[in-house]
Amino acid sequence: MLISTVAVAADPVVMGSSSVEPLSTANLTQWTIGLVFVLLMILAVAWFVKRFTAVGAGGHTGQIQILSGISLGSREKAVLIRAGKQHILLGVAPGRVETLHTFNEGEISENTTDAPAGFQESLSKIMNKKAAE
Repeated sequence: MLISTVAVAADPVVMGSSSVEPLSTANLTQWTIGLVFVLLMILAVAWFVKRFTAVGAGGHTGQIQILSGISLGSREKAVLIRAGKQHILLGVAPGRVETLHTFNEGEISENTTDAPAGFQESLSKIMNKKAAE
């Protein structure tokens, strides 16, 4: 009888009651280290993908280059490529690439001044113009 009274009088042990407070320094440090580790892993995988595939190269490696492209619809586009010294106009649609025209050598100039300026070039022109004023 005496043993049963002592067992009933003892506080019940609740699972997780000795755990750390959710906003304690130790818990926040552990969460921060885990988050930094995950972000570093994402950056490392992105670097490896860019380094060992042609994703980061912009498609300008080797003898084939995309010179220009224009959207013809929601899923179709016309793309001008240079393969060696030859220029080819391709029609690109989902699941289908078709040669529209092959240009003779010298028919299309290599001059890229007709191409619209990129964002960086446009911004630098505007900044230079503002600085001159």
